[in-house]
This record gives sequence, structure tokens and C-alpha cells, in this order.
Amino acid sequence: MSIEDKIAYLESLVPQMDVVKKGDYVLAKHPNVFVDFTVTALDLLKELYELFKEKKGYRLPDVEYYIGMAESRANFLRKVKFGDIIRVQDHNLIIDTWKPMEIAIQIISANL
Repeated sequence: MSIEDKIAYLESLVPQMDVVKKGDYVLAKHPNVFVDFTVTALDLLKELYELFKEKKGYRLPDVEYYIGMAESRANFLRKVKFGDIIRVQDHNLIIDTWKPMEIAIQIISANL
């Protein structure tokens, strides 16, 4: 999938992200769309960082550290199906994966 395709896919996922509040039924699609978004965004970040290295000719060790941290956390993400209990960890792992991705993006942006 090209960079443009990944961006288009991420954009298509955003409208599917429903706000679930107290008293609402939590369906499998609710956390799964965030898992799909997170995995694709991480893949896109890695691809963009490779382009950065090619164009700039140098590495950013801090970015590699944060990408590695996001990857290790993303390895624990799970897609749920009907009947699965959605745990607090399912939500927290998504957020815990996004934070190092955000920091990596900030570092890359500062070096453009």
C-alpha cells in the first residue's frame, strides 16, 4: 500500500470512530477501528521515517527509540469480536502506542 493509500485509509477510519459514553453498548467495531488506525499509522510513520533518512542522509536515534517503543506496545493490541470482554488495557494500549508515535513525529518535524 502506498503512502497516499495509507493516508486515505486513515482518513476513512476517522468517521467510523464513535464516542462511547457511560450506558452505551460497546461493540467490537468500537475498539477495532482504533486498532486498525493505530497499526496503519505506525506503519505509515515507519515508512515516512525511512523516506526522511533517504532524503536527509542521517538517522535520528530518538525517533528510532520511540518507534521501537510504539512497535513493542502495538504488538499487544488485539482485535475483539462479539462476546469478548473489552478490557481497560485494550483502550490504554492504544493511547500508550500513540504517545511515542506523537513524540517521534515531533522530532522528525523539528528536523525537516
